[in-house]
Amino acid sequence: MLKVSKIAEHYSLKLFGDLTIEKINSVNSLDNQKNDGLSWIKNQKSLEKVKKGFFIVGDNLSITNKKNVVYLITNQSAKIIFSKIISDFFSPRIDFYLKNYISEHLKNENIKISENVFIGINVSIGDGTIIYPNVVIEANTKIGNNCIIKSHVSLGTEGLGLELDKTINQLVKFPQLGNVILENNIDIGPNSTVRRATLDSTIIKSGSKIGSFVNIGHNSEIGRNCILTCNIVTGGSSKIGDNTFIGLNSVIKNGINVGSNSIIGMGSVVNKDLKSKIVAYGNPAKEIRKNT
Repeated sequence: MLKVSKIAEHYSLKLFGDLTIEKINSVNSLDNQKNDGLSWIKNQKSLEKVKKGFFIVGDNLSITNKKNVVYLITNQSAKIIFSKIISDFFSPRIDFYLKNYISEHLKNENIKISENVFIGINVSIGDGTIIYPNVVIEANTKIGNNCIIKSHVSLGTEGLGLELDKTINQLVKFPQLGNVILENNIDIGPNSTVRRATLDSTIIKSGSKIGSFVNIGHNSEIGRNCILTCNIVTGGSSKIGDNTFIGLNSVIKNGINVGSNSIIGMGSVVNKDLKSKIVAYGNPAKEIRKNT
């Protein structure tokens, strides 16, 4: 538990808002606000989502007093200050991610695990799942029933999440405290990676199939029964709708939404949101016809 006054003093922040609340117990995203949780505000539009809790904001934003909301105001980057607070007070020690708990899972007769597999702490694996050699499953990952994880896959890998701190001219890492959730009947091909979320979950929904050399960025969400072929990159916080096919060597920019029941042609670069039930192709990807 942290007192907001101590945080403000330590990082030279000004306090504004409902100062009757003062205890911070966790960090969270804007989509998962808590009365005692701390988050950060990217821009003026993001302020519209504020409902409860503690929020780090830049002094260039216009804020208004709200009940159950405390703002911690900085003249630096709000994201960098938030990153430093997470690193200093909320990040687990590196050993948390390094110990192999495979022995616990080898006792489970309902799953199959090959040799040279690493399974971190707090991992759950559903019945009927098969894990091939040299797979790395990092802490807090949740895997559903009847999944197939091929060789050299990594689940729960930490993403980049870097921001330049101009005060010291160094890149500051945004800690990744979230996890990966694979629902049921998911296949992931060799040498692919699914990055854990920053604070919440990176999610692949039931029935989806992922090819080889695919990178699923942190905070991404892949819908039900999607097919991502090979050499595909989805940037962080991108969302792919249900029943969508993505062709070889395609890239989905971070923060982009691709609709359901769509086809993205081979080698496409998707840098703008795409509707549902379309066929899109190109660099940049454009709708070329409806998908009937």
